[in-house]
Amino acid sequence: MTLFTALIYPELERFSPDAREAALARARRRPLDGVELAGLGLSVVLVALLTRYGAAELDAIARLTAATANLVLAIPLLALVAGPFLWRRTRRALRLELGDPAA
Repeated sequence: MTLFTALIYPELERFSPDAREAALARARRRPLDGVELAGLGLSVVLVALLTRYGAAELDAIARLTAATANLVLAIPLLALVAGPFLWRRTRRALRLELGDPAA
C-alpha cells in the first residue's frame, strides 16, 4: 500500500496490514449509491459540455487534431470531476466493512 493510498483512505489503518489490499479491492467492487451514480452522470454531462467544439468547417486532418486535443483535455477533466464520487464510494464501502454506523 502506498503512502498516497494511506492518505486518501484513512479507514485502511483500522485493518490489519495484510488485509488492507483485499479490503480495498472489495470496497472498489461495491455498488454505487444514488448520489454517486447521479454525480458520475452529471460529471460526464459537464465534461461533454465543456469539451464541445464545432468541426463543420474543418478539414479531415484538422478534425482529427481537434478530436485528439479534445480527448487529451477531457480525460483528466473527467478524472477531476468524477473521481471524488468514486473516492466517496470506496471510503463508504470501507466504513461499511468496518461496521461503522455512520457509513
